[in-house]
Amino acid sequence: MPVKKTDGDWSSVTPAMNDRDNPARILYANKDNPYTYWRLFGNAFIDVQPIKNLHIKSDFGLDYGNYYQRVLTHSYTGRLGVDQPVSSKMQQSHWTKWAWTNTATYNLSIKKNRMDFLVGMEMDKQLDVSFAAEKQTYDEEDPDYMFPSVGTGEAFATGSATGYTLLSFFGKINYVYDDRYLASVTFRRDGSSRFGKDNRYANFPAFSAGWRISHENFMDAVSDIVSDLKLRVAWGQTGNQEIDNLANRTILVSNYVGDAGAGVNTGTAYDIEGKDGGLLPSGYQLQQRANDDLKWETTTQTNVGLDFGFLNQSLYGTFEYYFKQTDDILIRPPYLGAIGEGGDQWVNGASMQNQGLELSLGYRGKTASGFSFDISGNISGYRNKITKLPESVISAYGGNGTTDIILGRAINTFYGYRADGLFRSQEEVDMYADQPGKSVGRIRYEDNGDGVINEDDRVWLGNPHPDFEFGLNINLEWYGFDLTIFFQGMYGNLVYNNTKATTDFWAVSESKMNHGTRLLDAFDPETNPTSDIPSISFTNENSEGRVSSYYIEPGSYMKLRMVQLGYSLPLSIIKKADIKKVRFYVSGQNLLTIKSKKFTGLDPENPNLSYPLSTSLTFGVNLSF
Repeated sequence: MPVKKTDGDWSSVTPAMNDRDNPARILYANKDNPYTYWRLFGNAFIDVQPIKNLHIKSDFGLDYGNYYQRVLTHSYTGRLGVDQPVSSKMQQSHWTKWAWTNTATYNLSIKKNRMDFLVGMEMDKQLDVSFAAEKQTYDEEDPDYMFPSVGTGEAFATGSATGYTLLSFFGKINYVYDDRYLASVTFRRDGSSRFGKDNRYANFPAFSAGWRISHENFMDAVSDIVSDLKLRVAWGQTGNQEIDNLANRTILVSNYVGDAGAGVNTGTAYDIEGKDGGLLPSGYQLQQRANDDLKWETTTQTNVGLDFGFLNQSLYGTFEYYFKQTDDILIRPPYLGAIGEGGDQWVNGASMQNQGLELSLGYRGKTASGFSFDISGNISGYRNKITKLPESVISAYGGNGTTDIILGRAINTFYGYRADGLFRSQEEVDMYADQPGKSVGRIRYEDNGDGVINEDDRVWLGNPHPDFEFGLNINLEWYGFDLTIFFQGMYGNLVYNNTKATTDFWAVSESKMNHGTRLLDAFDPETNPTSDIPSISFTNENSEGRVSSYYIEPGSYMKLRMVQLGYSLPLSIIKKADIKKVRFYVSGQNLLTIKSKKFTGLDPENPNLSYPLSTSLTFGVNLSF
């Protein structure tokens, strides 16, 4: 497809091809569509001390944003040769967020005892407003002329507003004895407008305790070796209210416009009088059902950790174990088709467990020649499992919904058919189980022994969660030069590489589009009989787009996330110019990816994107006065 046709108009696909728009035309058309975005944010506070060690503080924060854009659509021949109407759309949105926090703190010290008290409350509110007006058909296609008021064609207008409020009360007590024994107790009571009036408020307590072992007298004998050793334990609950602002409401929409792409532009309107034209009366469509019992999602977590440092903190690190239980998870599950229109409903419908270990270790120092270093690494692993789901939606989250279900397994565990290679001869096809669409060169799916390939042959195919994740930070400095290197990766996870649908399959009658070069190695009984890529076919009679192990691949990787090299000019050179520091640097991001040879895509971190994460280079200078 050329960028432009011989007459100078933008080129588009022919009716024989799938719908595609010309990307060059889209980029050029947007040159007249700039936008303005203003944001004002900040806070003001007052802090008074009526008596010694008592501070009363009131803090008010504001975040205001305003967005405006005029979108012009010039005349052009669009997809499949259809002339597109000229239009001008003006759209604006603005939001206001504010938070008012009031706290009182009091510090008390009695000999070796030290206590901090905090009580407070906070109010948060957010309001979002947006509206737009659009009109088609203009006598002149001039950006200075194309405002909706001078359009002569169809007009459209939209507008909406939403928001929520949050009210919190909280208190905290910290206690320290002789810098050896530490304890803290916290209590919160939060209320959100996103829940029903009977469930808006919930309580979230927490406590922690610590023992700084390195400060004990019996550690004096090894103080030259052990510089820091602290044992800590914590238990607490937190709440989640991150759902739609109207999640607990019944929502009815007029939906007047409808689906213009299908040639229908009436939506819920109906021409009951048979006039076939003019402004039609609009009905209403149920979009969501209310749930007055909706309440806070609650996470309860227990942590046990050990912080340590040796040789005057040259060798340092942390070891931690955590167990996290999340109950009443807020979900909007799929619903039975028999419910009909508007079956969507937010519910507290799931519970999940996570437990894991984290270890970080670092070593730092400085040599007599002025070379300093700080090298630190971390490794962590966790195990996840679903412990509760509504019976009505268990099958929607994996399994067959009866004997083989997701409960007790990790969230998003893959479930489908196990691919067992390709049929390489007609004899294999004839002798195998009843599999609709089977033929030479097609994928063979494992049979459970009943002689028929159907939904009963689906099995659990693998876990998308890694066995462990890791990171490595290297920081080096020497006579004004500094070097930072950061590696990150994970191991043991599986990914669903859906891009293989275009790199490994070509059902000609269904997919008129570009494909990956892996297809050049597709199976052919005469020229390429050993290939594991299905042969090219005219139709997809074997249903090879189904979820199967063919798409599941190792997702392990290690990435060189960042390398930065800098140089700071000596102070003797810049001090005469009243400059404190001048540093030049060059930085690279995403420079290297090491992945499994069995992964056929571009980037295992984003297996279903057409493009990998970009590599970037940055050059800069930092000035401090």
